[in-house]
Amino acid sequence: MNAIKELRNTTGMSQSKFALYLGIPVANIQHWEQGKTTPPDYVTSLISRVMKNDGYIEQEYTTAQIDMLRQTQATLAIEELGIGRSGVNAIGKVLKGEISREDYQKMLKENYKAHGKH
Repeated sequence: MNAIKELRNTTGMSQSKFALYLGIPVANIQHWEQGKTTPPDYVTSLISRVMKNDGYIEQEYTTAQIDMLRQTQATLAIEELGIGRSGVNAIGKVLKGEISREDYQKMLKENYKAHGKH
């Protein structure tokens, strides 16, 4: 999955509705999501800014940050940790430098033990 698809999935919109929401051709969304073309990083950042302003996401993300979120979510899903929305938001704080990676890992371990998965 790529950054544009990851952002679109947070809205629950179809490709056509997402394109209409952003005012861009649906073919652009389709090509970006299929990997036929890659949007410039500034386009992903602008889409992220619009989505934050409209309340779809809590903070703006760069393409690299969205990719890191996606990779982390995939890893956690494989391990069936189920970190939930607060865990995902905490990953965003790590990316922004608001909390340390060690503090995040400590939170995950505490959550893991609290749910009897040790």
